[in-house]
Amino acid sequence: MKTANDNQDITSEVPKLLLCSSIASVSDQGSNVVTTPLAEMGKECPEVNWYYLYLTNKEMKRYIGVFSGRKAVKFRTSSGVIEERYFCFKVFSYTEADHKKRFEQCDYTKEEYIARRDSVRAVKEAFATDSARKLNALTDDKEVAGSGWLFVCAPLDQLELILSAMLPRQYLVTDYNTHRAALIPQHQMEEFIYLYESMPYNIELMNRPLEAYLQKKQKIRITGGVFRGKEGCIMRLHRNTRLVFAFGNMTVAVSYLHAFPFEKID
Repeated sequence: MKTANDNQDITSEVPKLLLCSSIASVSDQGSNVVTTPLAEMGKECPEVNWYYLYLTNKEMKRYIGVFSGRKAVKFRTSSGVIEERYFCFKVFSYTEADHKKRFEQCDYTKEEYIARRDSVRAVKEAFATDSARKLNALTDDKEVAGSGWLFVCAPLDQLELILSAMLPRQYLVTDYNTHRAALIPQHQMEEFIYLYESMPYNIELMNRPLEAYLQKKQKIRITGGVFRGKEGCIMRLHRNTRLVFAFGNMTVAVSYLHAFPFEKID
């Protein structure tokens, strides 16, 4: 099984995403499916933890549609009847191609500032109201480009049920230590989406776990702003001082550290 660290290059000036993950797949075994009338649309499921998986471009569009409730999942009952069920979870996608596009289209105009401001407002409102519909409006499966990460806020048992019913089989990213599905706390996911929507040019996903960067680095704690209470280390990367901290099973580096008040940790 591949890990999320195999093929990442962090030496370029433009942030690179992780190009593979701890997912595995099996060949499509095929099935004889008979379509039945649609089931009723599922309700939003307020969960505090997020899970994630790495998908190719084609599969990314497919799973966004399934997890956001726009496409049905087919299940075979014990009597052999095929049922279609809908699920509606919070989702958020992140691909290298989409990240690069934001750099290329960032012209530092008033219009760009308004667009970023409106995105931040949408993120805050979505989390404040716990609305899957409002948050999912930020992720359009028709516009998503390239392979990357799909984050899903849902009960683990329902995610595993859906993944087991879809072929070829996809798997959630696993934790390095526990070997169980890696999760991201709600507040961390909110921070990540907020930062990505407001300042995509300030964020970069790193290729190693946080422990690899903590050696001989100054540890700090953010004391104000959206990252208040976040702990990490300071390091130089691409001629810029970065705050490096854990994000689920990954590591995130944020530039322009002077924008966040912080204190040193012994």
